[in-house]
Amino acid sequence: MVPMPRHAWRRSTAVAGIFTVLAAGTTLHAAQQDPQKEKTSRPNEVDQLTAQVVAGLLERDHLSKPKIDDSISKRWFENYFEELDPLKYYFLKADLDDFRAEETNLDDHVQKGDLTFAQKVFDRFLVRADERLADALDILKTKPDFTIDETLTDDPKRIDWPVDSAEAKDRIRKLIKLELLQRKLDDEDLEKGMAQLTTRYKDRNRTFKQFDTTDLLEVYLSAMTKAVDPHSSYMGPKTLEDMIEQGLHLSVEGIGASLSVEDGYPIVKEIVPGGAADKDGRLQLEDRIVGIEKEDGTREDFVEKKLNDVVRKIRGPKGSKVKLIVQPQGTKEQKAYELTRQKIELVSDHANSEIIDVKVADREAPLKVGVIRIPAFYGDSGAIVRGDPNAVSITRDARKYLDEFKKNGVESVIVDLRGNGGGLLSEAITLSGLFIDQGPVVQVREARSRKHLDDDDQGTAWDGPLTVLIDRMSASASEIFAGVIKDYGRGLIIGDASTYGKGTVQQILDLNEQISRGNRLPKLGALKLTVQQFYRPNGESTQILGVTPDIHIPSTRDHADFGEGTSESALKFDKVAALAHDMYNRVPDGLVKELTERSEARRKADPKFQEDHNFIERLIERKKRHQIALQEEKFRAESRRDESDNEAVKAKTKKRSRHAVIEAWDEKDYYNQEIERIVADYMTLGKQILVAAPTKAANPGEDLPAQIP
Repeated sequence: MVPMPRHAWRRSTAVAGIFTVLAAGTTLHAAQQDPQKEKTSRPNEVDQLTAQVVAGLLERDHLSKPKIDDSISKRWFENYFEELDPLKYYFLKADLDDFRAEETNLDDHVQKGDLTFAQKVFDRFLVRADERLADALDILKTKPDFTIDETLTDDPKRIDWPVDSAEAKDRIRKLIKLELLQRKLDDEDLEKGMAQLTTRYKDRNRTFKQFDTTDLLEVYLSAMTKAVDPHSSYMGPKTLEDMIEQGLHLSVEGIGASLSVEDGYPIVKEIVPGGAADKDGRLQLEDRIVGIEKEDGTREDFVEKKLNDVVRKIRGPKGSKVKLIVQPQGTKEQKAYELTRQKIELVSDHANSEIIDVKVADREAPLKVGVIRIPAFYGDSGAIVRGDPNAVSITRDARKYLDEFKKNGVESVIVDLRGNGGGLLSEAITLSGLFIDQGPVVQVREARSRKHLDDDDQGTAWDGPLTVLIDRMSASASEIFAGVIKDYGRGLIIGDASTYGKGTVQQILDLNEQISRGNRLPKLGALKLTVQQFYRPNGESTQILGVTPDIHIPSTRDHADFGEGTSESALKFDKVAALAHDMYNRVPDGLVKELTERSEARRKADPKFQEDHNFIERLIERKKRHQIALQEEKFRAESRRDESDNEAVKAKTKKRSRHAVIEAWDEKDYYNQEIERIVADYMTLGKQILVAAPTKAANPGEDLPAQIP
């Protein structure tokens, strides 16, 4: 896949404001410029002020109180090139050498709001992008030879920038060959794949040329913040707006269609069931949306426009109308479709539940298990504070499911946090409170103090047997919840070797709110800034190490190149004093040992788990070499499964729509089936333990003195 600069996928996990005023003495003539001219101009005085404010906030409010100096400047320099060219095939080594004299000066430049370096590097990038596009199109004229025994380095950090254009072209050739090899393995048509890649490279190059100064600022200033920690970043005004609208409220307002760009045209790739476009019935998959007709009858064309801008033009308040100019697939004709916008729920990001029957040895009736799948810790904090009974909240949804479980005689509950990247800290606290009586949930360290945040609500929504599922992608708020369950001995944790390891909290600082005359300026965007580190009740940070399971089921994710520990700028693991809290004693060591031994015995006898084991061993061996085979026979040997199981693998790994309902539990999945067996053993072997009353803490909720641990 052709890489997009990493900022394009940047999303935040929490929204908060700090109302502080900074001095600003810049005269902002550029604020009055025509928006269309501003889009194609070089960085102006507003952009310069934005850079100064971001740098000032980073030094003042970041948890680690960094000093933006020469050492930060050097890391910033490297980050900027890697953000633009993560696979190292656009820039040449000579390009970096040309700019190397500036690597210790970026800190000085930003204090003055000087963005010359950012623009010069990007100008060079555009030249190289045109050259690499020509290379890619030339390569894609001929089918690759899959019999040649060659390899591709799997980690860009292990290679230097190409010394010349020939080496750069060869890297693109290998990346294209890898993409086509994967399609070949999936039995996809090779010529069709080559045509799609041709279109993709053209579209990607067009995207680069559509960069405006805000896009450039997002990349450049985020390269600076990531020199301090991997989760701080700058968001332009439009990115901030999208994050607030879609991120944690789990809904958007529009026509209910997902778009992509092909050959410069917005193409319909998904129509949301029950949305405006679906109800109207005229818009179809693969149709081109070539423009809109405005209220005054004039037309605005979308050809070769930025996709985000097109989406914003089509999106709008529910009940309002939009008239699309559509070119149906396979025709030259253009038609006008007027649609009434409506609220679209991002249903795949909502929690859902299911009650499953699990077979238990020596028991006639199956065990009733309630599963709650939680993909994110979402919530509308403002609506909750206002007392809105319909406010979006994972805690409210989970409580509703638990009430339904109790009405239906559920005996054990599974909370599935696999793939859950986090969300609102407040929801992690209130969700934890559904399963513990009272007590500390998380300790939070700020720059000069430490405090603990507790579940203060007496009682629980579920006090019965509990299992929590984690994987390497369970992060942040997921780790807070899993950490509470583990520290209190409240339930059994099953999954990968550890969670992601993100133990920090970010706030969103609206830049206009930080400036004395911010209300008279155009929108400057926001800084997502790391301001806190959190710790479990037992005093351990989840940073880097994450939360480990009671029962580990090995997976390829255990060896994946992601997780907090892979970032050079990540904050370090540390500890603070533990807090007194109740102990439920539901997972004693002896019981965990027996459950683990039984699970291991079953997995050793299961052909699918054995294939997993064999593939993981091959993966470990390949990762030691840091080379991916590009010869077809070797590539197939190193790939996941044989052809008979290929469809199941593709189904599990394909990208899922945010608008499609995802089942809470797949009972046919062999991994899930083993979890069911573990839960059945847990209920049988631990039946005396699971009904025992918790050991009360001697002094729960004792206040901590303000201190730096």
